[in-house]
Amino acid sequence: MQLDGVVFYGRHGEHALQMFGLEQELQRWQGARVLDCPGGPGSLAALLAAAGVEVIACDPLYALSNAELRQRTLDDLALSLRKSETSSMLRPGFDLEPVRRSHLESLEAFLADREAHPERYLAASLPELPFASGSFDLVLSGHLLFSYAPVADGGLMTGSGLDLLWHRTALAELCRVCRSDVRLYPAHTQTLPALRHPYAEALLADLPSPWQGSFMPRSYDQGFSGCTDGLQLTRQLALSVAAPGPAR
Repeated sequence: MQLDGVVFYGRHGEHALQMFGLEQELQRWQGARVLDCPGGPGSLAALLAAAGVEVIACDPLYALSNAELRQRTLDDLALSLRKSETSSMLRPGFDLEPVRRSHLESLEAFLADREAHPERYLAASLPELPFASGSFDLVLSGHLLFSYAPVADGGLMTGSGLDLLWHRTALAELCRVCRSDVRLYPAHTQTLPALRHPYAEALLADLPSPWQGSFMPRSYDQGFSGCTDGLQLTRQLALSVAAPGPAR
């Protein structure tokens, strides 16, 4: 599948938990500050808030009204599903109807939550975010980095797409606003079979101190075969070492 631009449709909150390896971790993040960037019209923010998480979702299209976002989502979802029906990157026989229903359910949940809690949804975009350094305990970014790299580099974008330099800048910004964990999904190519994305490997090999990272398997199934890893980064805390006492 090839796209001319970033499409706007969101994932169901439960699916997003699978994407980021959070299925068994919600209790760990209760009371934490979490950023979902880009949030899209997904229901993850609503799910996290209901679980006691202080969450902010940001997306450049949040500048639009709910009515405009609904129509944009329906248009982009129809386009993506139409392209997916003839795509060679999904495994044969993968059923797109449950995918369509899930996206529509997440849209309705998103619109309802945005109507009730507009303060959770901020119009902002990578690679520059309007947050102070270390504002969040956990930063999540799904279906932007790596997905919208040029087709020639394993992404979806025709033309130049989001190149490696953009990815370096965007990842540095996600790390800047985070004081603990950054999780990205997917970290694989948009191909059949899916492979670890070369940009992800390059970024992982060049992480600045004090960050460490690794590829992590994820249970989320979006129709790919092969590698379906996410990328997980952790800021390593400096350990203070006490000065040795006098000899006895």
